[in-house]
Amino acid sequence: MESAKGYSYTDLYARHVNDYQELFHRVSLQLSRSSNSSAQNEVEVITTAQRVTLFKTYEDPSMVELLFQYGRYLLIACSRPGTQPSNLQGIWNKDIEPAWDGAPHLNINLQMNYWPSLSCNLKECQEPLFDYISSLSINGNKTAKVNYGANGWVAHQVSDIWAKTSPDRGQAVWALWQMGGAWLCTHLWDHYTYTIDKEFLRNKAYPLMEGCASFLLDWLIEGRGEYLETNPSTSPEHMFTAPDGKLASVSNSSTMDMQIARELFNDIVSAAEELGRSDTDLIARVRKAQARLYPTRIAKDGSIMEWAQDFDDSDTHHRHLSHLFGLFPGHTINIEETPDLCKAAEYTLYKRGEEGPGWSTTWKAALWARLHNSEHAYRMVKHIFDLVDPEHESDFEGGLYANLFTAHPPFQIDANFGFSAAIAEMLVQSTLKDLYLLPALPRDKWANGCVKGIKARGGVSVSVCWSEGDLYEFALWSSSNNGDIFKRLHYRGITAVANISSGNVYTFDKQLKCLRISALLL
Repeated sequence: MESAKGYSYTDLYARHVNDYQELFHRVSLQLSRSSNSSAQNEVEVITTAQRVTLFKTYEDPSMVELLFQYGRYLLIACSRPGTQPSNLQGIWNKDIEPAWDGAPHLNINLQMNYWPSLSCNLKECQEPLFDYISSLSINGNKTAKVNYGANGWVAHQVSDIWAKTSPDRGQAVWALWQMGGAWLCTHLWDHYTYTIDKEFLRNKAYPLMEGCASFLLDWLIEGRGEYLETNPSTSPEHMFTAPDGKLASVSNSSTMDMQIARELFNDIVSAAEELGRSDTDLIARVRKAQARLYPTRIAKDGSIMEWAQDFDDSDTHHRHLSHLFGLFPGHTINIEETPDLCKAAEYTLYKRGEEGPGWSTTWKAALWARLHNSEHAYRMVKHIFDLVDPEHESDFEGGLYANLFTAHPPFQIDANFGFSAAIAEMLVQSTLKDLYLLPALPRDKWANGCVKGIKARGGVSVSVCWSEGDLYEFALWSSSNNGDIFKRLHYRGITAVANISSGNVYTFDKQLKCLRISALLL
């Protein structure tokens, strides 16, 4: 603060603009209606609050652009190397005693804060999260020993600035959940898949993943039918009706527990292969455990079971979507390999409904996008544009304040970040091998557009342009030094293979045929 006093407001503002734009301008997004649209194009000066209100009627695509880029800006502004990770309010808490203590919650909220960091080309903004995971691993090692007599490290649902890892106070439904650290470790592998930074994988990510996997191996117990199970287990913040008719939250092997364990085990096996460590005792134990993890099951009504038993759901429209982790942000449920589970996930989303806090709304948008369902993904995008009156915010669920902060309510920043990630997911999806173009584009709403500079797994940058709802042209490039990158390209039933060499830009048409190759200008 003393240093800042030496600068005028104009100087500080100029320094801020120069600082953030270096990261911000990596990605651009333009969306527009069809050229045949009868919508008004006249420019009218109105407030941001009015634009939010009018979105329900006019569905202005430029508001989607704005909120997408606003999420990127907020992440740049609140999470940079050397800072604390973004908390429930980012860095914009105004209260001495904020809602939920402003604490990092590890059952969705902290993770969602960092969902756009990779796809939206802001990898540096993840560094505070990784430093925080390192701190959690130190404290979590003690918690694992004291609470569970286990090796490795564990973190529960609610943490704080001092990286608390023990169970929280209060009822088990929110206090007792052992998978927070494991979920965070999936971000480490995801960072590698986008950057192909082997030094990061070797020195930072793998030791943390190794410790977390060690805990899970000790935590899993022999269950029914030769499966490995977690016990006691909860599905974050949600309760079920027990056979005796009473509400309960503790059972065994919640679906989210098992999906996170499966995701982390898959990740560490892949990481070990990349680092030449596949022959270690730990990886041998993980491989044996992988095949015995309790599977994701379909309930009698056709939805994904949230618990190992088909309990009656105490709140069908509950805000959390924990049992869909494997669909998004996980990868164990996907259209090509698990169509039956995708169908069940779709019905699960129908059951949950559209109402919920802001972060629930944006999670649903991303989940629908993974199902390549553009209609419902867009419905959730539209749902977030509900102007919240801060004087009567208890009357609202989700929505936006006049300054475009997202509401639980009260203000909670995770949905700002979740929104940016969901839009990216609607336009481009990827694995290390595959690239899906415009998988959930609402063609009737954003008939024309371009997104440039978005990132895909494998160290690939992507620009995509479309016209009247159909792919027009796209470009791929890589500036890494990891050799040629092979990608299977997918667009509306058409598939092709691309071989991308570092330092070149490859431009393709809508038939996925390469039109030209040009040198990458840095």
